[in-house]
Amino acid sequence: MTNTNNGLVREAVKMLKVDDFQQKNVSYTVVKKDNLPAHCPPKDAHKWNMHPKVYLQFNEQGHAVCPYCGSKYELT
Repeated sequence: MTNTNNGLVREAVKMLKVDDFQQKNVSYTVVKKDNLPAHCPPKDAHKWNMHPKVYLQFNEQGHAVCPYCGSKYELT
């Protein structure tokens, strides 16, 4: 059973490395202040890619993440 656990740990470490890479290279959808309140999905989203409308809350740095799909937004 130890070998199986070691294999799971190695896989988890690989996933962490991918997540770190993704966090460093993430892209944001830009939202202008005059378009507030902002929501996800944005107005120009394709209908096949939609989920229920979720209004976004921006932090002090001007970033928001959709709690439904994980899309990232930046306020300018």
